[in-house]
Amino acid sequence: MGAVMASRSLTLLLIITILFSLIVSHVVLGGPNAYVIHEIYVFNLNGEITDLTYTELQNALQLAESTPNSALLIILQTPGGELDAALNIVSAIENAKIPVIGFVYPTGSYAWSAGTLVLLSTSIAAMAPGTVIGSCQPVEINPITGQEIFINESKILNAISQYFVEVAEFRGRNATFAHDCVFYNTNLGPNEALRYGVINFIASDVNSLLSEINGSTINGVTYYVINPVITYYQPGIGYQVYEALLNPTIQDLLSGLGLLLAIIGFATRHYYLAGVGVLLMLLPLLTGLPINWLGLALLIIGLAAIAIDVHAGFTTHAALFIVGLVLAALGIVLLQPTYTPQSWLISINQVEAKIVLYTLIAFAGGFGGFIAAKVIGIIRTRPLSERLYWPINDVGIAVDDINKDDVGYIKVRGEYWRAKALESVKRGSKVLIVGIENDVLLIKPLS
Repeated sequence: MGAVMASRSLTLLLIITILFSLIVSHVVLGGPNAYVIHEIYVFNLNGEITDLTYTELQNALQLAESTPNSALLIILQTPGGELDAALNIVSAIENAKIPVIGFVYPTGSYAWSAGTLVLLSTSIAAMAPGTVIGSCQPVEINPITGQEIFINESKILNAISQYFVEVAEFRGRNATFAHDCVFYNTNLGPNEALRYGVINFIASDVNSLLSEINGSTINGVTYYVINPVITYYQPGIGYQVYEALLNPTIQDLLSGLGLLLAIIGFATRHYYLAGVGVLLMLLPLLTGLPINWLGLALLIIGLAAIAIDVHAGFTTHAALFIVGLVLAALGIVLLQPTYTPQSWLISINQVEAKIVLYTLIAFAGGFGGFIAAKVIGIIRTRPLSERLYWPINDVGIAVDDINKDDVGYIKVRGEYWRAKALESVKRGSKVLIVGIENDVLLIKPLS
């Protein structure tokens, strides 16, 4: 009897404990409108806002959304950028399934123009001391001269201003500032922004910001930051290469080098140099494509250049082969998965990531083996001829224009040989092999 009573008492105590825990969690953690944050993903939005910025941020947001009880922290240090890209970012943030925190940081940073719009759209907005936001009047940039022209057309200003106002009101922020920063290029420091209800917090660093957020209620949601794990989002190597290709300095270098090689190639009739130059000039033109399409285009162009050089028996001195190899490698890099290193460990992405990775490895290995087999085949065919005979007194065809005492290539019995011209010969003309010097054939025009 006593054992039964003890068992009932234990059961009753367990029920009371569970009910007490539920009541405490409901009261202390703010009930159904509470959000507990255990993991913070940090995305650094540095420099100009472009379509690439939007794509990278979208990947970071998807990664954060795949982790329970997480939030995305966007650290802003930007002069602004493309309006279309900023609008896409705002749409992604407003439709996010997790809280998105905007933080103008570190001290001395700024988030002007499109950067201000992104900050206004975040669930929680903060600034570090000594930072500035504002100056949102749209400008049009001349693509040729780079000159900035401020837009004063009321139709455009009213449309953009109203969008800023709607974004601010959606988050319960000061709509007057949203309007004035477009029409009057109004700027605010952190103290004024906090006073006028543009931001939620002023914080000196990330940890102090998380402390400020913990226990605060914003737009009806109470946030609790409990032992947060901070993960810094790093874009994949493909995006880093893509950003390098978008760099204006690198584009100018590629275009200038390509033009120089093209001029030299056509002037000296070394058309393979001209081909390399054309490929280099083509690169900056292709960078307007999205990253995956650019990767595919570079891969196709690279494989075509390699195939042409292999088919021609490396008569371009392997110039096209090397350039094609580089372009194909860049294409494969740009086609890599966009997951950060940490996301490869997430179970929901693991299978997909491995499939993509192994497919790329198999493709690269198979194509590399094919090229290696072709090269080995070419190398093996030549020594046999060299051991059996030297084609002295044979007639060949000049593959290049070869000036007197210069070395070029000729074709004899279907094989390519290096040859030194005793007299100048023209490409496509018949030549007579009259001797050999240091494994180089001596030729002269066939009279």
